Amino acid sequence: MLSCKDITEHASSYLEKELSFTKRLSVRVHLFMCVNCRRYIEQLQTTILSLGRMQKEEPVDPSYSNHLIECFKKERQNDQQL
Repeated sequence: MLSCKDITEHASSYLEKELSFTKRLSVRVHLFMCVNCRRYIEQLQTTILSLGRMQKEEPVDPSYSNHLIECFKKERQNDQQL
């Protein structure tokens, strides 16, 4: 069975439907049993959809981008400590 760490590593591929049938099934089994990973996948999916709706012409302030990257790094470190 996949671990929570495995889910975070495969989350994007899972949402993009790039995983093999077996790996996808393993992810779904884990998500069925793990509320934290379900929330993580839901949040990632919401982020992806929200970013997709942004206008492409909107410039992003580099300091904001750096702040987001740092937040994601901290979150990933917290996930790895689980």
